[in-house]
Amino acid sequence: MSSPTAPTRTGTQVMTAYHYITTVQTRDGLLNTRDGILDVPAGFTRAACFGHLLAQLTEEYRAPLAVLYFALEPNTLAPETGQ
Repeated sequence: MSSPTAPTRTGTQVMTAYHYITTVQTRDGLLNTRDGILDVPAGFTRAACFGHLLAQLTEEYRAPLAVLYFALEPNTLAPETGQ
């Protein structure tokens, strides 16, 4: 995770920065919400991003986890239009 802009080029591979927010709940009722930047190579899918993030959370909190919220958007804002 690095660049706050998208897309960037790492070596010969184009990466796009995505901002994610996810909330999970453990079997014991513990809630965890986190966000961050995920640099994604071209061709990566939304499902693959979700799986990657869920694997990290499962490693940290152990299964089963209930996903209460997941959002993944390009980490860019639309340019301002002149008025």
